[in-house]
Amino acid sequence: MQTPPPFSTFIGIKYWPTWLGLGVLFILAWMPFPVRIKAGEILGQLTYWLGKERRYITTTNIAICFPELDAGAQKALVHKSFLENGIGLIETTTGWVREKGSFKDQVTLIGLDKLEAAQAKGKGIVLIGAHYSTLDFGANLLSIFHPFGVTYRPHRNPLFDAFMLRGRLSNCNGVFDRNDIRGAFRHLREGKTLWYAPDQDYGPKHAVFAPFFNRPAATITVASRYAKANNSPVFLVRQGRINRTRQYELEFIPFPESFPGEDEVKNATVINSMVENAIRHYPAQYLWMHKRFKTQPGGKPMSPYIDIATPNHRLTEKQYSQVIQGADKISELQDVHDYKLPSGLWLRQYPGTINKRSYLPHPAKVFDRHAKNLRMQGFQAITVDNFFRIPSLKLSAVTYFVPSGPLLSQLPRNLVPQQALAKFIAELHNRGFDCRNPGPDHFIVTEDSFTILDPTDFIYEGKSINLKKRRSAIINLLQNLALEKPDGDEFFAWYAKAAGLKVSVAS
Repeated sequence: MQTPPPFSTFIGIKYWPTWLGLGVLFILAWMPFPVRIKAGEILGQLTYWLGKERRYITTTNIAICFPELDAGAQKALVHKSFLENGIGLIETTTGWVREKGSFKDQVTLIGLDKLEAAQAKGKGIVLIGAHYSTLDFGANLLSIFHPFGVTYRPHRNPLFDAFMLRGRLSNCNGVFDRNDIRGAFRHLREGKTLWYAPDQDYGPKHAVFAPFFNRPAATITVASRYAKANNSPVFLVRQGRINRTRQYELEFIPFPESFPGEDEVKNATVINSMVENAIRHYPAQYLWMHKRFKTQPGGKPMSPYIDIATPNHRLTEKQYSQVIQGADKISELQDVHDYKLPSGLWLRQYPGTINKRSYLPHPAKVFDRHAKNLRMQGFQAITVDNFFRIPSLKLSAVTYFVPSGPLLSQLPRNLVPQQALAKFIAELHNRGFDCRNPGPDHFIVTEDSFTILDPTDFIYEGKSINLKKRRSAIINLLQNLALEKPDGDEFFAWYAKAAGLKVSVAS
């Protein structure tokens, strides 16, 4: 079980902003209920305005999980979820610093008798929860009636982590780091209840892919392992704040008797289905800011979170040598080099280091930005994995995924899919991409379309490209493909039809 360090450990200047934030939260925790709600809404609104990336992640999640809602309803749900999570942060602090008996009359417990009957069997209970905005306050409310332990992921801020750990210890009879599997097993073998939330994406390790809102989601298998270890009964805890009232509800729903089985995918599917049903009661009160669908069966290129910051790593010369060890040099253009790494990733090396504070974009970031623009508009393009900066060598690099398939330049002229290419270029132009000098080395031929290998020549203008730019781009492409005039005329005709043009782009 975790033990928090003393607060005297955190007296350095670097912790002062955290102390200030905690002080404000502490004061708000003792304010009347309407003040706490209003303060939470203000906090949520600020996060909505300032948290561009979190807003994007939330918008993406809502679009995936609620396709039946129109754009306006999805946007309203995104906004409301930020307000609810702002309220949730105030509630969390309230549950950590105030006596848990203070809110006994504000909760309705549904199915507690079933939970207590299962507890009497002496096998412990696995209580499956989820990351609702009311998560910690709900734990405070449950602890009044039923003792339990929890697993948690330590916070990166050590002071906030110590504050969080103290708050949870005040409500729980055991708090275990999520990597402390033995401690959690021991808690169950002692016949106690363990609250566990398996609804976050920690990568493919110890996880299986199971549907969540009809989308594959990496779901960790620890929950079913906990249940198997001591043959413990399993319950789902559904919780929520009832509108803006002072009332909360906690419902305990038993899992099917067949759970857990031997098939981990089926186990994960049952968990995700029950969590999904619980979320639908109060959808705005779920933590949609988390990248729940980050890990996909097809790897990072299949992740729906395209427009988020690319990880940026600082490497020593030795570390960089290890990255490119065994790599094959694919191409070289002036000072830019392309390598194919043993892992299957490609790496592009640039002169000069990426400066985070510079207003002038580094070519590596231009490469990444253009690729993201293409993918966000529905076109297949390379996917950048990581940035690397190597100050000692005055170099930067990007690693990126390249799908399999031949380059257009590698196909015999009679096998070039000209009609499909004409349609593809027309779609690019219609959606606002100006192809400055497209050549056959820019395109990978796939089964159903094309993937853009070098995105830097595709400038996103945000509106349909004018006729002059269209004509220039097609002429350059035909010259680079070395097509004869009859083939070129036919290409123009296919292009004009696909682009929906009523005038000849060839003239």
